[in-house]
Amino acid sequence: MRALTPELLAELYGQESSTPFLMLMTLSHASFAEDIYLVNNTVNVTSRGTTFEAFPLKVSLPADDGETQREVQLELDNTSLELISELRLVSTPIDVKMEMVLSSRPNEVQISLEDLKIKNINYNKNQITAKLYLDDFLNTAFGIERYNPTNFPGLY
Repeated sequence: MRALTPELLAELYGQESSTPFLMLMTLSHASFAEDIYLVNNTVNVTSRGTTFEAFPLKVSLPADDGETQREVQLELDNTSLELISELRLVSTPIDVKMEMVLSSRPNEVQISLEDLKIKNINYNKNQITAKLYLDDFLNTAFGIERYNPTNFPGLY
């Protein structure tokens, strides 16, 4: 269970809220000249010394039902075409870090999702859509040996 701050709980349970909940997103890849910092806001936000650029984005979190695959749907605006030029150069997964903050306290991260990867991107002239996955370490191959009858006849 995640420990939420009293300020966040007050905003979540209140009938009205004067403090927006912002999504800070960091995109990292070896081919980028520098990391890309975005925030779903109309003005730039500085958090812990880093300026996150205001950018229209929408994040849809997965259902927490134990059956649905855990993937996050990301939608980014593409009308300015400034982000797609960076994304087109990439052929391997992009590392993504998502942090949620209250606009009144941008230096205090309320919720953080790390180890996310963008593995497929679709785009048109208006919108970029991507699927974010948790790094699937349980299905990562370990070692160079394969357990088969030729290599390990005693197992079969």
